[in-house]
Amino acid sequence: MRAEPCSANLAASFLVTVLQDKANPRQEMMMVDLLKGRCFVVLDDGDNAIGAYVLNGQGAEVWVQAAAGRPDVGFDLCDLLDDLIARHGAGFESIGFRTYRGGLVRKALRRGYEVVSREDGHIMRKKLK
Repeated sequence: MRAEPCSANLAASFLVTVLQDKANPRQEMMMVDLLKGRCFVVLDDGDNAIGAYVLNGQGAEVWVQAAAGRPDVGFDLCDLLDDLIARHGAGFESIGFRTYRGGLVRKALRRGYEVVSREDGHIMRKKLK
C-alpha cells in the first residue's frame, strides 16, 4: 500500500462522504481547505485507489484536513492512513486533526493521539518526535 500525490478532484471523490456529513458543522470550510492542502490518493497493491487524504503543514505540525476511504476494503483504513500520514510528517513534530466522531477518537487514542481540545469537535494530536 502506498500514497501518491493526486488532484483535488480525485481526493474529493473519496472525501465526499466527509464533506457531506451532517454531523460535521465545518462542511463548507472543508471544501475551501481542500484547495489549500496537498492531496494524496491511497493505492492498494494492485494500484486500485482505496482512499484519499489532504494534508497541510501548519508550523511544526502536519494537519490532516480530511481523510476517507472505501468501506469495502476488508480492513480498517485508520491504521493504514495513520502510518502513511506519519511518513509524510517526517520532519514535523506532530500530526493533528479535528473530528466529530467518537469512534475515530477512540481509534486515535489507541494509536497514540491525545485529545488537546474539545471545543468545536475533538482536536487530536500525536507527537512524532
